[in-house]
Amino acid sequence: MQKKFVLNYVIIGVLLVWAAWQLLPTLRYETMSEERKEELRMQGDLEPIQNRIIRRGLDLQGGMHLVLEVNVSKLTQNIAQNKSQSYYQFMNQVEEIFTAQTDRDYFDILEEMANAQNFRLARHFPGRGDENSQIIASLRKEAADAVLRAEEIIRNRVDQFGVSEPTIQRQGDRRIIVELAGVTDPERATNLIQSTAQLEFILLKDPEVVQDAISRIDAVMKKVEPETLTDSTTVEDRVSQNKEVSVEELFGLTENQTDTKGDSTALVDEKIFKDRPFSALLRNLGNDIGVPAENYYAVNRVLQNPEVQRVLPADIRILWSNAPETFTTQDGTQKKFYRLYFVNRDPGLTGAVVTDAQATLGGMNGSNMGQPIVNVSMNSEGAKTWSRMTGANVGKRIAIVLDDKVQIAPVIRDRISGGRTVIEGLANIEEAKDIEICLKAGALPAPVDIIEKRTIGPSLGADSIRKGTMSALIGLLLVVLFMVIYYRGSGIVAFVTLVLNIIFVLSILALLRATLTLPGIAGLVLTVGMAVDANVLIFERIREELRKGKTVKASVDNGYSRAIITILDANLTTLIAALVLWQFGTGPIRGFAVVLFWGIVFNFISGYFISKTILTTVTHGRTLKKLSI
Repeated sequence: MQKKFVLNYVIIGVLLVWAAWQLLPTLRYETMSEERKEELRMQGDLEPIQNRIIRRGLDLQGGMHLVLEVNVSKLTQNIAQNKSQSYYQFMNQVEEIFTAQTDRDYFDILEEMANAQNFRLARHFPGRGDENSQIIASLRKEAADAVLRAEEIIRNRVDQFGVSEPTIQRQGDRRIIVELAGVTDPERATNLIQSTAQLEFILLKDPEVVQDAISRIDAVMKKVEPETLTDSTTVEDRVSQNKEVSVEELFGLTENQTDTKGDSTALVDEKIFKDRPFSALLRNLGNDIGVPAENYYAVNRVLQNPEVQRVLPADIRILWSNAPETFTTQDGTQKKFYRLYFVNRDPGLTGAVVTDAQATLGGMNGSNMGQPIVNVSMNSEGAKTWSRMTGANVGKRIAIVLDDKVQIAPVIRDRISGGRTVIEGLANIEEAKDIEICLKAGALPAPVDIIEKRTIGPSLGADSIRKGTMSALIGLLLVVLFMVIYYRGSGIVAFVTLVLNIIFVLSILALLRATLTLPGIAGLVLTVGMAVDANVLIFERIREELRKGKTVKASVDNGYSRAIITILDANLTTLIAALVLWQFGTGPIRGFAVVLFWGIVFNFISGYFISKTILTTVTHGRTLKKLSI
C-alpha cells in the first residue's frame, strides 16, 4: 500500500469500527430470544441495550395511535368565576346545543346564545372586557393556548412513561395526534394521557346539607315538593331490604325510552322505594353514603338529569369514589360499593401548588402500611393555605380529589403544617406511579377527549418489516446486478460503497436514537439510488477520458475531479430539500427526511471518498493498459 493512501485507509477503518460499535447492540438485540430478553429484563441489563438499538416506528413494531381533542366546553367552565345557578343553567344549554350540533364551533354557539338571551358574560369572566364579543375573543385565545399547553404536558407525561421516540403533534386548532410505538399496555397509556391530573382539596358538606340535597333529588324523581315526602329517615339510620327493579320502573320509562348502554336493573331499598326513589338506591357505609355497584349507572343517570341539576344548591358538587370497595352485607355476602361524596363546589386548594410527588409504599407505622401511596409536597403559598385550611376545619372531613374522583376523605385531626400530604386509596403501585407522573408533568388545562383510537398489533409490524426489508434487498440486488454487468470490475467497487453507505446510515440512526419507519426505509432505498447516480457520473467520466486516449491513472484522476462538481450540485439540492422536510415535516415525512439527509451525507463519503481511494490505489504506481469499466 502506498504511503499517501495510509491516512485514507485509517479514516475508512475508523469509520468501519465506529459503525460496528453502533450497530452491535442492535444486532445483539434482534438475534436475542424472547426468553433471554426477559431474563435480562429481570436482571435490569436489558434497558442499556435497548437504549442503543435502532428504534422502530409505529408501523414496524405496532403500538397505539390517538387523536385527542381539547374539551373547550370544560375549559370555559374552568376559567369562569362568580358561578351562579343561572350561569350553570345557561352553560348547560350551550353544552346541549354543542353536543347536538358537533359541526359548529363552541364559541360561536356561546356568543350567539349569550346575545340572544342578553346574558352578560363579563359577570362571570371578569377582567376580559365588557362586551360579549370581547369575552369570546379572549376565550378563543385561551383555548389556543390551552392546546399548546396540553401538547407540552402530554409530551412530558409520555417521556416519563418511558415510550421511545413518541410522535406528538397538533392537528388544527383543537386536536393533538399521539403515536406511541411499542406500547404493551394501551389502556394504561391512554389513562395516563387522558387524565387531567386536576388535584383538588375540598371540604365535605355537613350531614344536614347532604340530606337536604338527597330530599331534593327524591322530590324531582317523585315529582313532588321536598316537604311532602312522608319518610323522614336518612340514609345513615335505616336498615335496607333489597329489591331488584327495572330501569323503566325506576325512571317511569317505557321500554323504547330506555338507554340500553347502561344496566337494565337496579337494587333498591323496598321499604322506602315508593316514597323516596333516589334514597332507595343508596346504602349506609358507616359515615359515608354507599352505592351498590349495580346501581352505579342508575344513580349516575339521576345526578346528570337537568331537573336534578336545577334543584341542587349552586355551591354543591357530588363526586364518586375512585374505585368500588368490597363489603360484607347483613346476609353475609360480599358486595361491591362505590362511595358518594357531597362536597363544596369550589376547592380550598388545587394541585397548582404541588412542587413534587413521589410514589411509594406506606411505611411500617400507620394505616397505609405496605399500601401504594403518593407523597405530595407543596410550595410555600400552598403550605400556608393548607395549614390555614386544616387549622380552621379540625373535626371536619376533607376530600382529596383527582380528576373528579375522590381518592380519600379523611377527618382533619389537627392543623397540618409543612405543606405535605398523602394520597391513598390506590389500586397498585403502577397507579401510584402514573399519578406521580401526572402531578409532576402538571395538570391539563382541560380534559382531552379521544376522537380516534387505533391499536396496531406487532404482527402487522413484523409483516411491514419483512416486506420493507425485502423491497430494499431486491432493489439493492437489481442495482448491483446492473452495475456489475454494465461496469464490470468497477461495478464491484460501486457495490462495496453502496453497502458501506447503508451501514453508515443505520449507524447514525443508532447513534442519534432515531426511529426507523417504513418511510425511513423508502428514504434508504432512495439513498441507494442517489449513490448509484454518483457512481454512474464518475464511471462515465472515466470512460470518456479513456476514449480520449488518456492513461488509466489519468482517466481515473480526471474522472473523479470532473465529476465532483456535478455530484456536489445534485447532492446539495437534495440535501436542502431533506433539511426542509426534516425541519417542517412531521411523522412519516420527518422519518423519510432524516434517513435521506444522512444517506446523502454518507453517500459523498462512501460514493466518492472511499471509491476514489480504492480505484486510485489500484491504478497508482503501476502501468495499466485497461481498466475493467
